[in-house]
Amino acid sequence: MQPVAVEGHPVVEMAHQPEVSVRLLSAQFMKTMGIPILRGRELTDADTVTSAPVVLVSESMARQFWPNEDPIGKRLTLTFFPRVVRQVVGVVGDVKDRGLDNKDPISTLYWPLTQFYAPEAWGKFRAIGLALVVRTASDPSSVTAAVRNAIHEVSPAMPLLDVRPMDDIVAESLSPQRFNMLLLAAFAGLALVLATVGLYSVVAYATRQRVKEIGIRMALGADRLNVLRAVVFDGLRPTLIGIGIGIAGAISLSHVLTTLIYGVQATDVSTYAAVAGLLAGVGVLASLIPAYRATLIDPVRTLRDE
Repeated sequence: MQPVAVEGHPVVEMAHQPEVSVRLLSAQFMKTMGIPILRGRELTDADTVTSAPVVLVSESMARQFWPNEDPIGKRLTLTFFPRVVRQVVGVVGDVKDRGLDNKDPISTLYWPLTQFYAPEAWGKFRAIGLALVVRTASDPSSVTAAVRNAIHEVSPAMPLLDVRPMDDIVAESLSPQRFNMLLLAAFAGLALVLATVGLYSVVAYATRQRVKEIGIRMALGADRLNVLRAVVFDGLRPTLIGIGIGIAGAISLSHVLTTLIYGVQATDVSTYAAVAGLLAGVGVLASLIPAYRATLIDPVRTLRDE
């Protein structure tokens, strides 16, 4: 992160200057990474220390400093390198380089590696190292040896560390969210099991309390199907009310989950429908099974007991 002074904006002290994320890169980086060029051009090998100083800016940076204006051709100065005024030659898409769950894009400035002119910074820069990105149509692991050999042909002593496919890097960045998701899924599954068992127990108990009533109705000539339908509807009514309350609460709480777990939507209709269908089915069975058993009891026995 570096402070930046934009030409045409009020001049302020460094402590009050806006900061942007600064990235050094070489030509064709945007094409290799699949980052779109929204306006202007990409950096090329012609952008050297002897050519005009240029930079690329992200879409969010263009929106921050030049709203409703064309940023191409605008000039700025990096406060840590005040002797050079740089010109914006392109606008690129925003990148979630701080996590896929980061919804707020960061204003980013891309500086050509070939125009990094500060000699005093090269020692530190070399100590940090470079990140090499290679795009291939085949399995990434199959080209590792070829890339290593190509680098060692140029510099035999150059170490090549942490060679990984991009999928592994993305998976690692998502590992905390994935752990949270698995933990919440385990608790949600346990809660669903407890809710199912509790719902079945309560509805079945309430239905068994009506065994004598069912027997009396059967003794008076009520049709078995009508009796079962009435009992199931009576048992399903509180179940449906509970499902409605649960869905309303789940929707309100899901907005909190969207900030914790990447890829979770607050209104996942299929999930709500599956859980509601499961609980409704449990409610039907909890009413139907005891009621059906009650209809099999001899009505004469029921009247005698009553």
